[in-house]
Amino acid sequence: MTFQQTLDMIRDTAKAVNPTGSFVHGRNSDAANAAGEDTDYPRIHLYPFTQDIDPIETHKRKSDLMLSFVSLDSGDQDDDERETIIADAGNLVDSFLDRLVEDYDSSVQFDSIRTEPQYQVLEGVSGYTLSLKISSLVSC
Repeated sequence: MTFQQTLDMIRDTAKAVNPTGSFVHGRNSDAANAAGEDTDYPRIHLYPFTQDIDPIETHKRKSDLMLSFVSLDSGDQDDDERETIIADAGNLVDSFLDRLVEDYDSSVQFDSIRTEPQYQVLEGVSGYTLSLKISSLVSC
């Protein structure tokens, strides 16, 4: 999968499972610049990723992806509220993975899937990170 095909796959899946939230891609600063008073949460953020290209079959590529699934966390709520924010993000990660595999398992192989809860990071958000490796099984 090319960069654009990978981005489209992730964006389409994000919009399908998070229709009232937002999707951004790029560096942390890109997400911060995109975040404004009108930013919809939960937000799914795809970070820059690398691709390994097969030298013989250049259409076959492997990508290491990292995403965050976050909601606002003001920092002044109690532990139960923060746990709810993180649990909701975990549910969103599960829905995202289910949809991604359902829609793309015939053309993409998914490996090394890891999740990690995040407690009030960056601009006051909490949620989950998701990392996974994808390998294209068909030509770009």
